[in-house]
Amino acid sequence: MEKSLLLLCFLAFFTACSDDSENQAVGDDNQLPVGNKVVLLKVDLLTNTFEGGKELTFPEDDAFTLVYDYNPPGDFGDITLIYEEVSQPVFAGGIVWAGMGEMTYPESIDAAETFSTINNPVSQPDESDFVLVSVDEPATSPFLSEIDYDAIWTSVNNLAVVKEYRHSNPESKVSLFLYTPSVGVGDPADWDWFVILKN
Repeated sequence: MEKSLLLLCFLAFFTACSDDSENQAVGDDNQLPVGNKVVLLKVDLLTNTFEGGKELTFPEDDAFTLVYDYNPPGDFGDITLIYEEVSQPVFAGGIVWAGMGEMTYPESIDAAETFSTINNPVSQPDESDFVLVSVDEPATSPFLSEIDYDAIWTSVNNLAVVKEYRHSNPESKVSLFLYTPSVGVGDPADWDWFVILKN
């Protein structure tokens, strides 16, 4: 009798869990919530070649503001981009005078080949929808004063993740960050744009 009672309790519990799972999976969109995500897409400064990226997950928040913590390189410096509303890093990297810093967060990025592509490129947002995240004034940097938005966007506009993010959050701004790990006698061939999108 005890075994039968335990079996019935187990079946009732299992059935309740199954019903909860089905209720979560079948919503208005017939899909689970995607969560609060930000994607970093790395684009070579000189060639505008997409080099890979990383999708990051954060605590839930509808807003997205990027601020930075910058330590200028006397010899060694660094910069951290912070998702202000949740107080978590989005990017961090070293900056070396007459040398070469490296990205420290995320620790790695996924290779370009791992990103699915689409046949119909995503339309480029208006130039006013791009936000430059920079410690330098555009007037004093040739790479910031004459940004080739078309070339940068064309390098990522055929990625499925870009379509997904722009579809789920079409009003969001597209953040652009130029990472310069080498400065002073730094080589622009070492520099990269990061296109940053929030879903």
